Amino acid sequence: MIPIDKKHLLKMTLSERLYLANNIYVIYPRIKEILSAIDYCHRFSNLKDEPDCLFLQGETGTGKTTIFRSYIQESPRYETATGTVVPILSVTIPSPATVKSVVTKLLWELGDPAYDKGTVGSQTIRLIGLMKDCGVELIFLDEFQHFIDRDSAKVLKTVSDWLKNLILDAKVPIILIGLPESNAVFNFNSQLSRRFTNRYTLSPFEWKADSGKEFRTFIHAVESQLPLSDESCLASEEMSLRFYYASDGVVAYVMKLIRYGTYLALSQGLEKLDLNVLATAFDKYVKADKLHKHNPFLTDEYLLYEKQVSSLQEFSTVEATNRRIKPKTRSIKASDILHK
Repeated sequence: MIPIDKKHLLKMTLSERLYLANNIYVIYPRIKEILSAIDYCHRFSNLKDEPDCLFLQGETGTGKTTIFRSYIQESPRYETATGTVVPILSVTIPSPATVKSVVTKLLWELGDPAYDKGTVGSQTIRLIGLMKDCGVELIFLDEFQHFIDRDSAKVLKTVSDWLKNLILDAKVPIILIGLPESNAVFNFNSQLSRRFTNRYTLSPFEWKADSGKEFRTFIHAVESQLPLSDESCLASEEMSLRFYYASDGVVAYVMKLIRYGTYLALSQGLEKLDLNVLATAFDKYVKADKLHKHNPFLTDEYLLYEKQVSSLQEFSTVEATNRRIKPKTRSIKASDILHK
């Protein structure tokens, strides 16, 4: 997204400015790499005997769903004289998940009037036929871990077999998105696992890896899209450390702070995010998930992390050196350091 022209902001209504704040989207290098891999599956699978598929895993709040929604926007469905064309078919897997609930939802997305009728076998045949009629080029299945929630080996084997056959029969690439535990599905079908060897992990930012460079670059890119006329200097070392401590590098928490903070600032006639509005945003949208933390926009406890950066980097080096002879040590987050 192109940075906002600050000169025109004061002419905009509050609703228009809040719309901009709620639609901030930053493509940083890791996101760009994943989008490129998805695009490769989409554009070049038709040149191969078997489509390339991809599995994207990551913890809640790291931006997985945002990735696929942004990709879908580039290829929206459209109408022709002969019917609806759906280049990308996407569904969020319901919970509890079954193969029938998924194929039913896929049929519904394609406009099948009898989407919930028939056996899984007959529904799948209709699905493949409709996919061809609607020109489906790519399928996204989000929240794939809902199959794991069933905790049944029979369910996992059934879904792995169904997915493998759908890929073979429809010859359309599939992008699976879910929490890391979704990997369990691949254990039940080696042929399915082979078709999803293209796997990516979207993890939170880690300050220790580069002394906060990537995180601060992300924060700077976000601020460039803020509908506020004054600079908030969010990417300064001081403010970025506050944000990192508050979020543990999880994008969802960063954006909650910024979006609600922007709402508060505009409601109060302010043109920047100051510590007061960010402190309120932390208490409202982050504190409930991080009860052990002090509000970093009210106290300077976050500064303890800055003093520990070198220790974290030293720890990382030692861990890498000894990995062959010691069990892997849990990665250290900001909150681990700040409460010692």
